[in-house]
Amino acid sequence: MLLWPLGGILGVVSLVAWVYAFAFGIAESFGLPLRAPSLAWQVPAQWIKGRSPMVQTATWGALLGPGLVTRNPYAGMWLVLLLIALNHSLFTVLVLGMAVGIAHGGARALGVLSNRRHLDTNCTHLLILGAQMYWRFIDGLALLLAAGALAAYILSLLVMDGYL
Repeated sequence: MLLWPLGGILGVVSLVAWVYAFAFGIAESFGLPLRAPSLAWQVPAQWIKGRSPMVQTATWGALLGPGLVTRNPYAGMWLVLLLIALNHSLFTVLVLGMAVGIAHGGARALGVLSNRRHLDTNCTHLLILGAQMYWRFIDGLALLLAAGALAAYILSLLVMDGYL
C-alpha cells in the first residue's frame, strides 16, 4: 500500500524496476557477489514468549513468511513491490500483495520442511547450499524475464508519448 501512490509516475517506477531486475537478474544468473536487499529484523522474543503455539505460528508466519522484514537471499521478492506499484487499482494491489505474500511464505515453509527430511544425512549443509544456489539461479532467470517484459513496457510508454 505504501508504494501504490508511486504508480502515478509510471515511467520512473518502470525504469527503476527495469534497472533492478536487469542488474540482479545478471548477478543471480551468473553467481556474481551482489547481495540482494534484505533486512536483519527478526520477531522480538517478547512478542511470542508465553503465547500459545498457534499465536506464535501466526505471528512468525505473518511477519517473516512474506520475506520482506527478514533476511531473504533472493532479489526477486523485492521486485514485486515495484511491480505492484504499477497497478492503478488499490484493491488489486492489496489482493496481489496478499497472494504473493501467502505464496512466498508457503514456499519458504515447504523449503524448511524439505530441508528437515535431510537432517539425518552427513552432507545436509551441502544439499541446502546446492538448493539455495539452484533457486538463486532460477530467481535470476525470472528477473531477466521480468526485465525483458519491463523493457517492452517502457518502450510502449515511449511510443505512446511520441518519443519514438
